[in-house]
Amino acid sequence: MSITKTEKGEWRVYVKPGGRTGKQVRKTFKTKGEATRFKNWILNAANVGEWNPHQDQTRLKDLIELWYDNHGKSLKDGLRRRTALTAICDVLGNPIGQKLDASQYVKYRSKRMSDGIKPKTCNNELTYAKSLFNELRSLKIIDYDNPLASIKPLKVDETELAYLTHDQITELLSAIEHHDANLIARICLATGCRWGEAESLKKRQIRNSQIHFTKTKNSKNRNIPISPELEAELLAIPKSQLFGFSLSAFRRALEKTSIELPDGQASHVLRHTFASHFMINGGNILTLQRALGHSSLKMTMRYAHLAPDHLSEVLTLNPMVK
Repeated sequence: MSITKTEKGEWRVYVKPGGRTGKQVRKTFKTKGEATRFKNWILNAANVGEWNPHQDQTRLKDLIELWYDNHGKSLKDGLRRRTALTAICDVLGNPIGQKLDASQYVKYRSKRMSDGIKPKTCNNELTYAKSLFNELRSLKIIDYDNPLASIKPLKVDETELAYLTHDQITELLSAIEHHDANLIARICLATGCRWGEAESLKKRQIRNSQIHFTKTKNSKNRNIPISPELEAELLAIPKSQLFGFSLSAFRRALEKTSIELPDGQASHVLRHTFASHFMINGGNILTLQRALGHSSLKMTMRYAHLAPDHLSEVLTLNPMVK
């Protein structure tokens, strides 16, 4: 069974609903979405009545698989998204995609909130669900409007971006006795990289007094300068894969210190510390954006308030100044 594109730009369906020895069914459609719906309809033994090209009966679970096969596989987190979408689908009762009601989804989200799920997680789920329909429509697998388009994300308070003082940095590094964890922590503090980016480093990525970070979160490589001393220490490691798994050792060491962090911040505080001290010391916000690898300046602007001259005019231009 297959759906193929003809030389005329149409989509041809070829299926044998009865198996190898069954009757062959061939039909041509103008859009891939119509062809996909027909294939699903013809293969569903429970279908009765005539084929209605204007009524898409594809259920949400099948749409998720279509999304994954045609797009999700290409995403770094595609498998995780499919798992999340399938979980949503199961709770909703696997409805027909076109008949999914926005109020039905809002009720699901409200239940998630009452179960203690954080707003940010709920917003991520909504983004995944909306993207599912948007991508399928873009691929012409469906031809109806996104049924969740009218749902707005929940308002989320800004996360507290804690960072370490110089004394806390000293205390933390002194507590990390594990060699790999200690060196990874110092790389994060020196470059602003994520823990996973440092932990996965290979020796070939250290050259010309720079670390060449690859396979980053946004899939864009970036080169960050490091000191000659740090470069020499990394190149002296007698193996191509510089580090083993060390995050647990870091967390155990962190627990032994007097440092208190907001929930959800452990190794990521090292990245926040780099960015915060960079701005405190008068760094340029655009340079920081490139160093952190942020695709949007909006993400980097979270650190702008730490610049020495941030809102300094308030001191001289407020009405209490004589």
